[in-house]
Amino acid sequence: MRIIFNLLALVIASSLSATTLPVKIELTGRIIDADYNIPLEFATVSAYSNQKLISGTVTDSLGKFLIRLPKGEYTLKYEFIGYSSIEKTYDLRTDLDVGDVSLSSTAVELEGATVTAERSRMSLKLDKQVFDVGADITSQGGTANEVLDNVPMVNVSPEGEVSLRGNASVKVLINGKPSALADNNALQGIPASNIAKVELMTNPSAKYEASGTAGIINIILKDKTTQNWGGQVSASVGIPTDYRLNGNFSRTKDKFTFFGNAGVRYSNYYSTGEAERISLLPDGKQILRETLDQDRNDKAGNMFFGFDYRPTESTTLSASYSYYHQTNDDLSDVNYTFNDDSETLQRDWNQSYDYLEPENYHQIEATLAQDFNKDGSSLLILFQNDFWDNDEMELTIVDEKFPSMSEAFQLRNRNFESSNDYLLQCDYEQKLGEFGKLEIGLRGEMRIISSDYISEIKEDDNFQVYRNLDNMVDYYERIAAAYSQYSFEKDKWGIQLGLRSEYTNVLVQDDKVETNDIKKSYNWLFPSTTLSYKFSEKLNASIGYSKRIQRPRFYQLNPFGGIDNPNEIRFGNPDLDPSYRDLYEVKMLYNGEKLTFSPYLTAHYIDGFYDTQVLQDSTGLVTYFPINLEQERILVAGVTLTYEPIPGWQITGDANVAEFRQTGFYEGVDFGNSFETFSGEIGLRGKLPKDIRMQATFYYYGGQRYLQSYRDAYYGINGGLSRNFLSDRLQISLNVRNLFGLSVYKGGATLPTFTNSYARVWQQQRIGLTVAWDIGADVRVRRARGRIR
Repeated sequence: MRIIFNLLALVIASSLSATTLPVKIELTGRIIDADYNIPLEFATVSAYSNQKLISGTVTDSLGKFLIRLPKGEYTLKYEFIGYSSIEKTYDLRTDLDVGDVSLSSTAVELEGATVTAERSRMSLKLDKQVFDVGADITSQGGTANEVLDNVPMVNVSPEGEVSLRGNASVKVLINGKPSALADNNALQGIPASNIAKVELMTNPSAKYEASGTAGIINIILKDKTTQNWGGQVSASVGIPTDYRLNGNFSRTKDKFTFFGNAGVRYSNYYSTGEAERISLLPDGKQILRETLDQDRNDKAGNMFFGFDYRPTESTTLSASYSYYHQTNDDLSDVNYTFNDDSETLQRDWNQSYDYLEPENYHQIEATLAQDFNKDGSSLLILFQNDFWDNDEMELTIVDEKFPSMSEAFQLRNRNFESSNDYLLQCDYEQKLGEFGKLEIGLRGEMRIISSDYISEIKEDDNFQVYRNLDNMVDYYERIAAAYSQYSFEKDKWGIQLGLRSEYTNVLVQDDKVETNDIKKSYNWLFPSTTLSYKFSEKLNASIGYSKRIQRPRFYQLNPFGGIDNPNEIRFGNPDLDPSYRDLYEVKMLYNGEKLTFSPYLTAHYIDGFYDTQVLQDSTGLVTYFPINLEQERILVAGVTLTYEPIPGWQITGDANVAEFRQTGFYEGVDFGNSFETFSGEIGLRGKLPKDIRMQATFYYYGGQRYLQSYRDAYYGINGGLSRNFLSDRLQISLNVRNLFGLSVYKGGATLPTFTNSYARVWQQQRIGLTVAWDIGADVRVRRARGRIR
């Protein structure tokens, strides 16, 4: 209650002090190349008064900028990578358009070709790493999955699961807020053309939602507005079949800004695989071999629209609605051969597997953002409602080819899932003196997820419930949170101290009479602290600590996980507990003219970490069951860098080595284990003759070997070319993913009763051609409000 009273007191006090707001002047203009008169996107404009930075902005795709300042005299500094910066002084009394500001390139001549600096794809800061999607050619025409898969340290599995530094316990936010798409491995619902940048926070502070033991990935969407109107239309075609069409618009008039986007996608994927399982069964050794051919088809559509209303200069009311639909239609043909120890064929099966899943995601959002400019405070109130549903339908027909020719069995499964999530949050920020800042906030969230599933087997022309897999499960989760955070930065030192409290109440209701409802309540404190020191203008370092939580995903809790292979079943565990992580991190950052270099050391201690129990019964059926184990310790040493050897060319890279160590017992089995692994990525970007931009990336992810399961290392190459036409309004891009089909997923399981190995090519080489056209003029970046979860 004390936090609530303090929050209300600060809001009321700040509101009273904000009754006389200073009048602000609009300063506009355009930054262009002095030689070619072309606009420079993402050029920096900084406003100084008495040598103190007052405000700043960046230019849009047409080189235009808008900055609002109180009346007075200012020195404006115009900068862009690879160009000489200039400074101009203005005495602002009324709105002023400075017209075109020309910057001269510092390019050099190389064999007759002019080479200019490339826009940096990656920038490093002490608290986060930022990746510029607009500078990434290989993800153009794709989705958020392709964008994240191109970000160093981030991997997206074929099922859409996102991991950071090899850890899948990561929280993915959209504009600083949770999303049903991110929580359900459905980020393919966000076109890459809608994404501006990606932020990685491996050691988030207390003001962020405590979920995600590996850290936070924040996807920042493009948030554009115009003085009049504007937008972009893009179309893509690809091999294998891949058609995409996306468009966005924005319109500003008086105090309103309207914005929206929409898109459709039709994509085919072809996958192959093989596996071998050697089992020691009561009647002898069994050798099971599988070969898979799979055709996957996605039909998807998305739309998003909303508005901003600015009744005053310092107040913004926003509302938006987004919708995403996708239908997954997969058809697999699998052959199973069962041999004995002497390789004599015992049984030959052929499986036809048809998977159909229509899914719908909705999100309604409303925000109030208030800036109290006089004392440097701000308030954000957010309401959000996410609701989604998907209907998974599986049909398996197994025909026996040996020793007889007949239908062995039919299985059909259906799992209808739905969710409704309500969120209300308030964040307040207050400057304390010249160097300090206080942030406090409250958050309440309620989530309801339902699953109605049934599995049936055909017997005598009728379908009967299979293995008692028929149930209705409801999951209720309520979270109440409050945080307070103080930061102070002066001269060479900086410190940030935060504390977050989250109370969670969980109820799992199971319709089965013999199963008791599961009720859990827990309240944890999540402290965070960071101490930084600036050795020089180019070199600084920090040391930090944070505590975070990883709550079980619903697919881990849902008792039934579907049956796509008649020789194995995956179950969920409704009694799974959350895991907790303590993270210690030491990081250094060197920012030079050509080299940006950031080595880091991290230590993770995860209590109650998730693993999977793998069992096999006497018939050979294998089951998978998620469990909690005592602790996993992860030690990581790595480095991230960007290097510009010559103007116009840039090398980016990330490499890390890690040691994993697990401890814990489950049902008398010791799951203690340890392994080391290495992962890395290196990329090259630059400008070729004829103003063609190129990009190529090689990635390598090291293997992981837990007690019962393992995954081998895999690697691949992505690349692309791009060129702009017609004053940069038209862009044509050609990209290729998994060049030469190098990326093959291999792994398996090792138990006393059986060993299993597999190799799977989830995605063949894909080639895409994208054409994008900018419409309208005077595109400006809409002011981003504080979005803290």
